[in-house]
Amino acid sequence: MIRTAFAAAVLAFCTAPVLAQDGPAAQASAAAETFGPAVGQAAPAFSLPDSSGDMRTLAELAGPRGLVLYFNRSLDWCPICLRQTIELNEAVEAFQSAGWGVAVLTYDPVETLSRVKDQRELTMTLLSDTDSAVIDAFDVRDPIYPDPGHIAHGVPYPIAFAIRPNGTIAGKYWHEAGLGQQRGYAVRVTARDVLADLD
Repeated sequence: MIRTAFAAAVLAFCTAPVLAQDGPAAQASAAAETFGPAVGQAAPAFSLPDSSGDMRTLAELAGPRGLVLYFNRSLDWCPICLRQTIELNEAVEAFQSAGWGVAVLTYDPVETLSRVKDQRELTMTLLSDTDSAVIDAFDVRDPIYPDPGHIAHGVPYPIAFAIRPNGTIAGKYWHEAGLGQQRGYAVRVTARDVLADLD
């Protein structure tokens, strides 16, 4: 399996987990390769609203080679997620030239995604999974936020999947260091790294 792994970085301004390391957070320190389907397996089917409220599926979003689907925490309160999405937006044409569609999925409501897309002049597809149903179907929910009252409850672990038009996983991309810890979400897979691997 091909993966991209990065060293962790500490950015204290993002939401901290609410559990001590001797609970579920410690259990979450297993390799991120256990999150979601493996390369060669089938990806769960999905149909989600985009920032305009239109329902979108893999078939509608995929390029000739497929779709790179980025699971992200929130474009509302997570500046790291917003920064990554802006970087991805700048790479949309590069993904398309390589034959891939690209989309970012968060648990944010459509209204939030619409506002962010307008404010940041984004052109890429943003998908809303408000009840984390697709996040759970892919089995990528970050387990260190079990409290339903916590702002990050239901967010995915930041990970991306390259999905072929037939629904099989062609690539899986994440950073390994810091998984299950406060800094675990701080370093992201870049568009350049993913495109280089898919080339």
